[in-house]
Amino acid sequence: MAKILIVDDEVQVASALRRLFRREGFAVEVAFNGEEALQKLVTFDPDLVISDFRMKGMNGAELLERVLRVAPRAVRILLSGHADLWSSSPTASAQAVSHFISKPWDDDHLVSRVRTLLGGSHEPSPSTP
Repeated sequence: MAKILIVDDEVQVASALRRLFRREGFAVEVAFNGEEALQKLVTFDPDLVISDFRMKGMNGAELLERVLRVAPRAVRILLSGHADLWSSSPTASAQAVSHFISKPWDDDHLVSRVRTLLGGSHEPSPSTP
């Protein structure tokens, strides 16, 4: 089962993503800021990290740069509803951000994209009634 770390300072967004990916059979952890995410990486080795861009403290691009150093094999997705993403973060390393997804997202498209990014090898776990 693939593991996903979701990082977003908006509780509703983080909860929606957690429900979506758990329903699809992924193991999911949530962090509400960059520092909390880095702490989770000590014990949780994700296959994929989805981070919001605009968060208080460390922004998503900065977080994903640190994730690249700590968990280099993890796919790193930046999620944002802001078109000015790169102009507002000129130091963001293109290498640190594997992929960009715009808010609002379409659930089916997001799940499909994540499965593709993970190589399609992470099928959902069997559901229990």
